[in-house]
Amino acid sequence: MSKNRNKDVKMDIEWQDGIKFQVRESWAAIVCGGLGIAISACIFILWLLYPSDDGGGMLLYLPLLCMPVFGIVCLVMYFQHRLTVDESNICYVNWIGKRKEFTLDEIGFCKIGGRGADNKVIVYNLLGEKLCKLEVGMCGIEEFRQYLMDNQVRVEWGKKRMNSEMALLLDALCRETAVCEEEIYKCAEKFYEEAKEIFMDWEKRNQKFNAYWEIGFAEYALEDLEAKCSFRERVSTLDAELATIPLSYQCLMEAYLKCDDGYVVNSKGEAVSIILPYMVRSKSYRIGEGTRIRKMDEQNMEQWLEMRLEGLAKELPRHRYHTETFTIQHRLSKHAGIH
Repeated sequence: MSKNRNKDVKMDIEWQDGIKFQVRESWAAIVCGGLGIAISACIFILWLLYPSDDGGGMLLYLPLLCMPVFGIVCLVMYFQHRLTVDESNICYVNWIGKRKEFTLDEIGFCKIGGRGADNKVIVYNLLGEKLCKLEVGMCGIEEFRQYLMDNQVRVEWGKKRMNSEMALLLDALCRETAVCEEEIYKCAEKFYEEAKEIFMDWEKRNQKFNAYWEIGFAEYALEDLEAKCSFRERVSTLDAELATIPLSYQCLMEAYLKCDDGYVVNSKGEAVSIILPYMVRSKSYRIGEGTRIRKMDEQNMEQWLEMRLEGLAKELPRHRYHTETFTIQHRLSKHAGIH
């Protein structure tokens, strides 16, 4: 990788002028607002040009004439409702323009969804009082969630409508930890052995399939994952043993089901596989930190893996599969990180 390329990656991943971003309504709000006003204007003009002689014309069109109110509210929300983060200073503006300023240290915890508020993101202070309310569909909400987590603010998910697999993945995300480059190898080695036991146990309990798993860690530059292709066809620019962890880095655990030295594929030619995100190096939202290597919580990932394999054992007999011989285009290894 050239020096210029390294510089470009650094510019993309690290914060250059401090942590500054904004959470605001998505473009859908301005589209809905514009459409609401435009449609109501057309209806009003048609009502003037072709008035009803049967009486009750106004009553007929009254519900539709309420659309300008809806449109105006959407536009006001788009231009007013926002939350701005500047390092540890936060400014919230509600949809009527009322401002509230607070700091990161004043935040006690954050709740996302749950109890009839599935689309709400509510931030509370240290006393449990509401500081601000956002929506999960707002632009920048994921950045704000990561900002809170990186600065060790507790984030809770309402899991009332989630299935068990999704709940476990969210728990693994909530409990992610930061590791240094030197810790990756040891952590990955331990997780590989634990995951291997889970796969081997599945093979023993499902000998009727006469199948086994090929598993390993795959390390990618983040740009490698942008290609639109199946995982078996992905080429990694980090296939050689690493002397250092690059700024653009992601480690996945990949597992492919095999039978008689061929890979099991479905009727669409897709390999039966399990892809688990394990580590990624990305921007850090912690004050004073440029990048962070994030490691998912292994305990939750193992529970998710057991649940996924159990579901797969029930799914396999219901569909037609066959085997194909092909080569996975990247290296699968028992280890990850700096060897």
